[in-house]
Amino acid sequence: MTATGDFIPSDEDFLDEPLNPVIFGIELSPAVIGGLIALVGIGAAVYGYIKLVQPVVQANTALSAEIATKEGQLVSQAQQLQDIAKVEAELDTAMARRRDVYSLFANEKTMDTLLIDINQRIEGSNATLSGVRNQVKARGIPPILVEAKLEAFTPGEKVVVSDGSLGDGVNGKLKRETYSIQFSGDYAQTQVILRNLERLEPLLMIRDFNLTSGSPVAETVIGSGGTVVVEPKIPLTTSFQIDALMPTADVDVPPPVAEAPPAAAPPAEAPPPAPGG
Repeated sequence: MTATGDFIPSDEDFLDEPLNPVIFGIELSPAVIGGLIALVGIGAAVYGYIKLVQPVVQANTALSAEIATKEGQLVSQAQQLQDIAKVEAELDTAMARRRDVYSLFANEKTMDTLLIDINQRIEGSNATLSGVRNQVKARGIPPILVEAKLEAFTPGEKVVVSDGSLGDGVNGKLKRETYSIQFSGDYAQTQVILRNLERLEPLLMIRDFNLTSGSPVAETVIGSGGTVVVEPKIPLTTSFQIDALMPTADVDVPPPVAEAPPAAAPPAEAPPPAPGG
C-alpha cells in the first residue's frame, strides 16, 4: 500500500541554518574565534606591559639617571678634592716663602735684644786691646788706649709706614721703630763696628749718619822691638739713626684674598645717524 500525503522536510531550510554559534549576530566561526583570541591576547599583552613592564622600565630609567647623576657627583667631588689638595699645597709653599721673607725683618724679640747686640759688637772691637794693655802695664807704664764705647742708645718713635717713603706698595704693611745711636772709637774700631752692625739679624736702615773727629790721643802701644812707644791716635765719634722695619701682619695668617674687580660693561652702541644727515 502506498502512503500518500506524508511531509518530507526540504533540505534548503536545513542548509540555511548556521553551523556555528551566533552572538550579537556574529557567527563564531573558527576564524572569528581565532581573531577574538588574538585580540584578547594582544589586549592582555598591552595591559600586562602597561601594568607590569612599563613601571619597571620607568623605574630602571630613573635609577639609571640617578646612578649617572651620582657618578657625575662622585667625579666632581674627586676633582674638587684634587683641586683642594693642590690649593693647600700651593698655600703651604706660599706660606713658607712668606715666613722666609718675614724672617728678614725685625720683630719684637730681636728689638728687645738690639741694645745688647750693638753693645756686644762695640765691646768686641776692643778685644785686641787687652793684650796690649797688659804688656804696657808690665813695663810699669800707664796704658793709654783709645777704646770703643757706646755713648748713647735712645729709642724713638714707633709708627706705621704710610708716607710712601719706602714705596707706596708697603704703606700700612710695615711699621718702623727708630733708635738714635752714638759710639766712639778709632778708625779701625769704627770700621769693624759698622761692618758687624750690617750682620745683625733684623733688617735695619741706617740714616742721618754723622762722623766727627776729636783731639789726637797719645796712645801707648808696643813697638816692633818690644818697647813701649807712643803713637798719636785720633778718636772718632759716630752717630746715626737706625730704623727697624717690622711687618704689621701676622706671619702665620694668610693675607685676605682680594675681590675680583667687576666686569667692565660693554660699550654702548652709537645711535644710528639721522636720515638725511
